[in-house]
Amino acid sequence: MLRKLFNFLNQPFIFKTDSLKFNLIYGFLTLILYNGVFFKHASAFRADTLFMSGLFVCLWMILFTACSILFHGKIRKPLAIFLIICNAIAFYFMFLYNAALDKIMFLNVLRTDAAEVKDLLNVKFIVIFVFLGLLPTYLILKTQILATPLLKQLKTVLGALLLTALIMLGNFQTTHQFLDYNRNLRYYLAPSGYIGSIISVIKIKAKPRPDLIKIAEDAKTQKYWKNNKKNLFVFVVGETARAANFSLRGYHRPTNEPLNPYLKDIIYYSDTTSCGTSTAIAIPCLFSKDNRTEFKAGSEVYTENLLDIMEKSGYKVLWRENNTGCQNVCDRVELEDPCKTGKFCLDEVMLQNFDERMQEFGKDAMIVLHQRGSHGPAYSEHYPKAAELYTPICEQKDFPYCSQESLVNVYDNSIYYTSMFLAKTIDELKKLSDKYNTIMIYISDHGESLGENGMFLHAAPYDTAPKEQKDIPFLIWLSDSFAKDFGINKSCLKAKASHPHSQDNIFHSILGLSGIKTSIYNANLDIFAPCKK
Repeated sequence: MLRKLFNFLNQPFIFKTDSLKFNLIYGFLTLILYNGVFFKHASAFRADTLFMSGLFVCLWMILFTACSILFHGKIRKPLAIFLIICNAIAFYFMFLYNAALDKIMFLNVLRTDAAEVKDLLNVKFIVIFVFLGLLPTYLILKTQILATPLLKQLKTVLGALLLTALIMLGNFQTTHQFLDYNRNLRYYLAPSGYIGSIISVIKIKAKPRPDLIKIAEDAKTQKYWKNNKKNLFVFVVGETARAANFSLRGYHRPTNEPLNPYLKDIIYYSDTTSCGTSTAIAIPCLFSKDNRTEFKAGSEVYTENLLDIMEKSGYKVLWRENNTGCQNVCDRVELEDPCKTGKFCLDEVMLQNFDERMQEFGKDAMIVLHQRGSHGPAYSEHYPKAAELYTPICEQKDFPYCSQESLVNVYDNSIYYTSMFLAKTIDELKKLSDKYNTIMIYISDHGESLGENGMFLHAAPYDTAPKEQKDIPFLIWLSDSFAKDFGINKSCLKAKASHPHSQDNIFHSILGLSGIKTSIYNANLDIFAPCKK
């Protein structure tokens, strides 16, 4: 088999050209084959044939110039083929999921497990890879490329740059507006978009890791509640749940019906925004002392967070994982992964032996449960049949080929299962009420796009991300006895629940409620502070 392939590839050249023409053709085909999504978004800014034609010519000349600089001698074909393969893979994700390949997306990729990768790959990927990756590769291999005299190539490059400058300056105002208002559009441009993003990620990862930055060194716990019980905080980190599909928010389907028996003790925050649109950013930011505008991606690796403060203040901190990891947030606390199968587990796996573990602690505790939740594209794999209320469902992983109805159905089923999981978590906490002051806080890491404006999944650049990826569900369950002992007015909390909130509130709210005193605590961001007696 390998010998036949070797002989096939070593057949005589089929095509013959010089390097100048090769670079021109290569640049042209790169725009035609791999940048359809870019031009689709660009045309939304200005559906003007003359402007779009000028934009195409400018990008073509810039790509030609780049090829002329990079493609030389023995590295010409290997580099050209490498970029072809990368372009094909990038096009697949941009075309099927309308995904912008920015640095946040690649940080997410680094923290994605094999099961998630499998979800994203399918027959459509194979077809695109064959026709846009392997076929062009074969044609390049079968093309004899002769060197163009250096002077001729230099003159042509200068001419290309001059043409680009004339087009841009000839329509300066429109060009300036396009570049100024569409900065994130560059992430859809192949290959420069993903190359720039990968370089940014390499810079982040290659940056020397400083010593651990400690925070709240003055932190100490001061008991202010009336009873002698220990505190048990259960913090459920939701996955890819969007607020628009929560019936507690007003959604027309009863997706939160399993929580109905507990509504008296639930406060739902109906206007909450996330810190990021991907797990890699939202979770570290959620537990960070920094707010969304201050938080820097990668700082979670060398900076203490809320869990560190609680641990050194006397709380037992346990992270139970049913997703792809804690994004370095739990590096210095105990981590459990109850899902031992190597495949996806339902979120209920995190409640196994829950009562026994909690009884062991004998001290204040903070338990984080990181859901699989509504992570796409395999929504149907993350809930049991008991939660499949809405049919037909989309079981494919290439959304554009599912009906909108089936996609929403399968997503709503995953939200219904999250409600079932939260209800079971509350039941577990009720069993422990004789020993602990118990409270459950649930907030999703980010939202999700379900085909609105042709967008799917999440991780769009934050500034231009649709609201569906940033509006998230946030709720708190606390019993009457908890509220009484902690001096919390639940009516006050419910009255303020419709005010704007964000993940920035979490850090300070938990510090305030747990009795941890530290100079970095900000009462203005504590949702409980205005409602404490």
